[in-house]
Amino acid sequence: MDKKSFAKNRTFARFVRYHTPYTGAILLAMACALVVAVCDLGAIQIFADTLNGLAAVGGNPFNEVVSVRYFQREGVFAFEGFEISLANASDALKVFLWLLGGVLTLVFIKGFFVYGNDYVMARVGHKLTFRLRNALYQRIVSAPLGVLREERSGDLMARITDDVRVWQNLVAAMANIIRAIVLVSVFVSVMLITSFKLTLFVLVVLPVLAYLITFIGSRIRSASTEIQQQSAGIYSQLKETLFGIKIIKSFTAEHAEVERFRSITQSQYRSAMQRARFAALLPPTIEWLGALGVATVFGLGCWQVITGKLSHGWFISYIMMVSWMFKPIKTIGNVNSALQQCLASAERIFYLLDFGPETRENNRTHVPATTKAENGIVLQNVSGTVTFQNVFFSYMQSSTANTENQETTPKSVIKNVTFEAKSGEVVALVGPSGSGKTTLLNLLLRFYEVSSGRILIDDVPISEVNLASLRQNIALVPQDTFLFDGTILENIAYGCPSATDEAIIAAAKRANAHDFIMRTSEGYATQTGEAGMKLSGGEQQRLSIARAILKDAPILVLDEATSSLDTQSEALIQESLANLMEGRTSFIIAHRLSTVVRSDKILVIKDGEILEAGTHETLLVKGGLYQKLCDMQFQ
Repeated sequence: MDKKSFAKNRTFARFVRYHTPYTGAILLAMACALVVAVCDLGAIQIFADTLNGLAAVGGNPFNEVVSVRYFQREGVFAFEGFEISLANASDALKVFLWLLGGVLTLVFIKGFFVYGNDYVMARVGHKLTFRLRNALYQRIVSAPLGVLREERSGDLMARITDDVRVWQNLVAAMANIIRAIVLVSVFVSVMLITSFKLTLFVLVVLPVLAYLITFIGSRIRSASTEIQQQSAGIYSQLKETLFGIKIIKSFTAEHAEVERFRSITQSQYRSAMQRARFAALLPPTIEWLGALGVATVFGLGCWQVITGKLSHGWFISYIMMVSWMFKPIKTIGNVNSALQQCLASAERIFYLLDFGPETRENNRTHVPATTKAENGIVLQNVSGTVTFQNVFFSYMQSSTANTENQETTPKSVIKNVTFEAKSGEVVALVGPSGSGKTTLLNLLLRFYEVSSGRILIDDVPISEVNLASLRQNIALVPQDTFLFDGTILENIAYGCPSATDEAIIAAAKRANAHDFIMRTSEGYATQTGEAGMKLSGGEQQRLSIARAILKDAPILVLDEATSSLDTQSEALIQESLANLMEGRTSFIIAHRLSTVVRSDKILVIKDGEILEAGTHETLLVKGGLYQKLCDMQFQ
């Protein structure tokens, strides 16, 4: 077995295992399907016995009582059935009318259990969808940033929406396939009992049908994989268009974007038509082979009627069963197309479910002033001393243009960084763009894991600290401010859901955000819009700072926290930041050097290394890179 086949079989086995929690519901659906099959069989049985009864009664003057027998069986599973005596034509008419009522009752019972079968499987589909989407979302929010960085956001969205919906549709369609499988099994069993030789001719067709269903299904699965990947491309471009619409319009690139979108949808159209061709080929093929089987059985059945081996009624009912049986076989073929589409989606879903969480097991040793949690040490009474010891960080990047034989090589970003920030100190990181300043503080928050070296908080290695505990002790104001689609109050309180309204307002005042909030239409209940689009950049930044103030963490990280503020707003916020940083260990990343001159320590970083370290005055005296940066800005 080649690797591709092994992977497909592994996906199918995992797909089946994922339905194990719903075994009880599936068995209930099968029980409903069995009742439905028995009702169909009962109606056919009554029809066959009635035809035989009419043959006995038709033209009979009723000089003597005529006996008609229903549900009689011969052979291994012999059953005498029920005998009904008819004294005259009126008795015969009454009996046949009662039998008609019995058939209608069977149809009613069948409808009730068809409803039960459909409802149970629809419920399983919705439960599975609920479970899958929650699990996928948890994987995304728990995955390391390095893993998410390699994925397209549109692709992740497609897996959670389209791929899960495909799976749900299949589970709902399983109601039909369960009824089809049970019906075929029941009918084949009865047909074997009724006429073993005739049934063998019918069964000869089934292996050919199975081969065609499997062959066409594999083609449908391949096309479905391409369609889902192209759907991810559509999601990605839609997201880029909505967030970058100003750039598109300002560069008059509407036509180019429309053509790019058309190219993606054209590729999806070709794959969809390929899948449609294969899916449309299956039903007529099954119907033709079914007609061939019915014709063969019809000819042989006529011979058995002529020789007296089969009654007229059972001959007609046998033909009905054969014809009726090929209809659910066609259903099985159609559902197999849906199954192959679903397996393509399941493979993409399992890829996302296999994302590992950020938390990893580490060797833990006892450290004073801490307690151990299940997933690491819980920091307590943090004073805020942060130490970097010989820290290196690299990430893997592609080293070849060929995507099929892509090789990766490590790219070094942080190189042998060592420094200490004492409790309550303000440490500024300055340097050219792309020098590694933000990456360095991302390592402190464990958005990425160091390649070698150690980072410690109060002499506790953060690699041994519980992630939630670590991040609860660090407040972050990022360069790219992000607000959630909600009210201003909810955005400030994000991460501190138990905060009182008074505490939230106090944080907003310290961030100099209270005044502009009160000028909005609904104050703190004002909606910020998607990604805060209803507010200006400076207003968004001040809410982000208020959010960090409310968190009241002992360690503060300001990544270009005033970059979106004008000069007047920056002057307002500097005093608030000074109050916020008092008594806390603070890290400031700033290109605007006027904001870092009062820092206790300034680290000048270039190409991932610390070139210079000291205060503003001492670094100016050295006449190195820091002095050049100051000269360029202040002049």
